[in-house]
Amino acid sequence: MSFEDNIVIGAVDVGAPKNIGWAVLGGGDLEHGLNLDDFVARFAERSKGQPSALGFEAPLFIPHGRPVEKLTGQRNGENGRPWSAGAGATVTTIGLAIVCHVLSELRSLQPDRRAILDWRQWPKGDDILLFEAFVSGDNHAGPGEHWKDALNAAEGFRVALNDLDAANAVLEPDVLSLVGACMLRTGWSDHVALLEESCLVIRP
Repeated sequence: MSFEDNIVIGAVDVGAPKNIGWAVLGGGDLEHGLNLDDFVARFAERSKGQPSALGFEAPLFIPHGRPVEKLTGQRNGENGRPWSAGAGATVTTIGLAIVCHVLSELRSLQPDRRAILDWRQWPKGDDILLFEAFVSGDNHAGPGEHWKDALNAAEGFRVALNDLDAANAVLEPDVLSLVGACMLRTGWSDHVALLEESCLVIRP
């Protein structure tokens, strides 16, 4: 079995409950669906004891420390509409609720696991690496096929496994970490420094 096959990758296409999709890749198998709680249960079961990655298709950090006129501008690497405009602003807000729900439910099922943001320290044991999926433009699936967007994200991560540094699509020197805040709120960590830590961004 290859290194890639040993990694379990889960991804969630963030949206309102009726517009959520998910996919889990591992061991050459694919599972997908539309119910968020089903995703948590399947990801927890499939990833138990395995190095794992969990991605969300929503901005997981925003720039911090910029001049006022650039506060809501594009993150370095977005190359399109910024996180703060239109659908980006909506999914950023919805993402907070979705990420917190998933992390809270996953924590209740696997209280002894560790979730991390630093991809350079992963894989290690059964740590879960949290990452942002940036699915945009022609990579979006058709209406109602939200699980396919999640699959694009998971497959994009799998393709990037050999060089995650090179694959990182958004580089910001100073951030407010939304996913770090969710980790603190749901008990995955008590390290306040997570609020300053960006995460890996995979753009399929």
